Amino acid sequence: MKPPKRTELAFGELIDEVLRLAGRVATANGAMAATVDLTSAQHLVLTAVVNAPRPPTVPQIGRSLGHSRQAVQRIADHLEQRTLIMYADNPDHRVARLLLPTVAGRRAHAAVHELSRGWVSDATTGTTDAEIIDATATLRALRKRIEHRERSH
Repeated sequence: MKPPKRTELAFGELIDEVLRLAGRVATANGAMAATVDLTSAQHLVLTAVVNAPRPPTVPQIGRSLGHSRQAVQRIADHLEQRTLIMYADNPDHRVARLLLPTVAGRRAHAAVHELSRGWVSDATTGTTDAEIIDATATLRALRKRIEHRERSH
């Protein structure tokens, strides 16, 4: 067996850092979401609904976040009960309803977003816009290749 290429070793280190960063972000997100009585997962789904360019469905959010449809459905139902989102008929699908944020949902999302501004400012101190943009582009390209590979296997 051939030894791993330098790029493969670097990718392993990148994955380690991404996982560590994801843990730190999840912890911070959970603390900020708790201020509006949401769990981290609930805030994640609410954010997916609020930030979507067009109303998403539960399965779309599940695929996007890498979570099961059932888990996202439970969270969406909870958010609907709290009147943070609402369901709407989907003209393209009889079963998969669209998720729309309510005014209260937008307010809750905005409150957490406002809290996160200081955290983001601290986290990005000493980092340039170009570095963040480049890192985002690299991570997005890697994710898309992995998703393409998963779909084709």
